[in-house]
Amino acid sequence: MKEAFRRAAAVFALSLAAFGAQSQTSRNVDFFGVISSDADGNMIQMTETLYLTQLGEVQGISVTDRRQSGFAEAYKAQGAPDFSKAASPLAFYALIGKKDSAGGKWDCTICIADVRTKDIHSYTQTYDSYYKILMESKSSLQSIFESLLNNRSPKETERTNDTNIPDNRSPALSTDSIAGTWGGEDYIDKIVILRGGRGFIIYKNGATMNISVSVAGKEVSVTQAGKSNASFFPELPREAALLAATDAPPLSWKLTVQNSSTLSGIKTTLVESNGSLVPGKVRIEWKRK
Repeated sequence: MKEAFRRAAAVFALSLAAFGAQSQTSRNVDFFGVISSDADGNMIQMTETLYLTQLGEVQGISVTDRRQSGFAEAYKAQGAPDFSKAASPLAFYALIGKKDSAGGKWDCTICIADVRTKDIHSYTQTYDSYYKILMESKSSLQSIFESLLNNRSPKETERTNDTNIPDNRSPALSTDSIAGTWGGEDYIDKIVILRGGRGFIIYKNGATMNISVSVAGKEVSVTQAGKSNASFFPELPREAALLAATDAPPLSWKLTVQNSSTLSGIKTTLVESNGSLVPGKVRIEWKRK
C-alpha cells in the first residue's frame, strides 16, 4: 500500500506543480473540514481535529479553521463546493465515504482548491478501514503540501536551507509549543496534543481517549477526559479490565520536557498487584513524530 501511495502521490504532484506555480505566494489555507454521509459525527470530528493539527505542523503554511462557515452543509446540499466565504487564497477539505456497502473499505479524497480560479486538485486513496485514514493522514497531508510548497523561488530555498544562521530563540513552554503528534508507548499508536490544552490518544486497538493538557514550567500534565473504557488498559487481561474500568480513576501523565522532541515521566494507570488491579505508576517516554 505504501508503494502504491508513493506512485499515486507522484502523479498527483505533477498536476499540483502547475497549481503551486500560480500560488507560490499563497501560503494561507482555509480549513473547511470533512464532508461525509457515511461517517458519524464523532468520527468526522476526530478526523477534522487530526487533520487540522497535522496541517498546523506543515512548515510554510498558515491554517485558518473555517468549519463554522457552513461549507460542509452547502456542499451536501449542492453537491459542489462553495468558496464564497473563503478568506484565504487556498482552501482545504476532504471527502470521505464507504467504497461499497458490503465491505469495510473507505475512500478518502483530499482536496486543495485555488479560491481565485476555482481549480480543485484532489488525491483519492482507498483504505481498508476508517481507522487507517487516521493512521496514514500525516504522511498523506505532508506529501501533498510538500509538493505544493517545494515550488519555491531559488532565494526562498536558499534562505530556508541556510544552516549557518544560529537560532537563539527560546520560546516559552506552553500547550502551543508542545502541540503536535507524539508516540512512544507500546499500546498507543499516537498522542495528539492540540493548541489550547486539549487532545486525544489513539490506541493500537482502535480506542480513542480525549485528554486535557496543562503546562507549568517544564512540567506537562495530561489527564484522561471522559469515562473510562476497558480498551484504555490493553496491557491488562480483558476480563479484568472490563470489571475495573467502571470504577477506574482517570489515567494521568506527569511529564518533564527533556527537549523539543522528548517528554518523559510517570503514567498513573491500573496495574496488577497481588492478584488485584490498583492504581500504580509506570515510567514512560513520548517522542514527537
